[in-house]
Amino acid sequence: MYQAIYTASFLMAWVGNLFSISLTLFLVQVKQSGPFIIGLVGFTGNFIYTIITFLLSRRPLKNNTFIYTPIAIGIFYFLIIFSPVPLIFIILLFGGACYAIFWPSVQTCFTATNDDLKIGIYNLFWSAGVILGTFSAGFIYALSHHAPFVVTLLLSTIAFCVLMYNKQHLFLDIKQPSGETKEHLSPILVRKIRVLNFLHFFVSGSVFYLYPKLGLLRGLSPQFIGTIIGVIFTSRFVAFFLLMDKPLILHPAVFILSCLLFFISCVMIGYGSHPIIILISVIILGITGAFAYHNSLLIHIKYNLKPEIHECILGAGTFFGSLIAGLLGQIFNLPSAYIIIGSFVLIVGLWHSRHYLFSFLFQNS
Repeated sequence: MYQAIYTASFLMAWVGNLFSISLTLFLVQVKQSGPFIIGLVGFTGNFIYTIITFLLSRRPLKNNTFIYTPIAIGIFYFLIIFSPVPLIFIILLFGGACYAIFWPSVQTCFTATNDDLKIGIYNLFWSAGVILGTFSAGFIYALSHHAPFVVTLLLSTIAFCVLMYNKQHLFLDIKQPSGETKEHLSPILVRKIRVLNFLHFFVSGSVFYLYPKLGLLRGLSPQFIGTIIGVIFTSRFVAFFLLMDKPLILHPAVFILSCLLFFISCVMIGYGSHPIIILISVIILGITGAFAYHNSLLIHIKYNLKPEIHECILGAGTFFGSLIAGLLGQIFNLPSAYIIIGSFVLIVGLWHSRHYLFSFLFQNS
């Protein structure tokens, strides 16, 4: 069962990131769209994704419906080729709904095991798909404006076939773990882990959807833009490898240090013009985000807190990040948008870590 899940997760992560970056380039170069439209595109799919994952957290699916979502996603995304901008928004709603069924269902399959290694391997597979999708986007798009959408259909079809072939071994109606250790996680700790993961995707969503626009304005090629975003996920993959069989990372300094690094990354992305500065900034973003995601996924799978909530937070962070960056970029400019976003994250970090900071300063005064 797990090998089929790993393979399908790899392919669908590849599809999602190849499509998202290619769509941004497609909208800028073919549809002549501005920052607000691009931000709204990032908002649309992730908004419906968040809403549906939240609803599924209240009434989870107990069947294998998710097996059919890859082929639906492939068909919907292929239709982008023939669609005007208003219809693209409708297609994104359908695609977001399908992914909202797919990812939480995949993660639910791991609630039958208490094996950190299996969860770690899952992180590596989907993260590898993200990397390949991101790095390949610019090169595939450079072949033809339509090529990425054809490739997404092909990859989605393969994922669907893999799941269908292993259909009898996939199950979602499984007994949840007893949750005996759940009581040892305080509500405050759970909230901080969730907030930090939200901030992670808030920042990465703003970069993922709006940096291609900023990169094109600075004269960067589509291939290099895809490479820059791909480095985020490569560094996250490396961090996932190091965390593959590790338990929760619970040091109280993690929250404020992560927010500080997110802030530094945003400043460097917004105003860094040299490729080395941009690469360093996205490496910081990827590694820091891996710790936030690692903690969030583990608490939701191992402590019976529903993977749908984890995915809901992910989607909310992404759609707010893309929407806010798009609005700020339209009102001011994109570099200023990243400074404002980074400052917001740092303020949230200081607020949530105020007790730790006060005690730390007190003890060292």
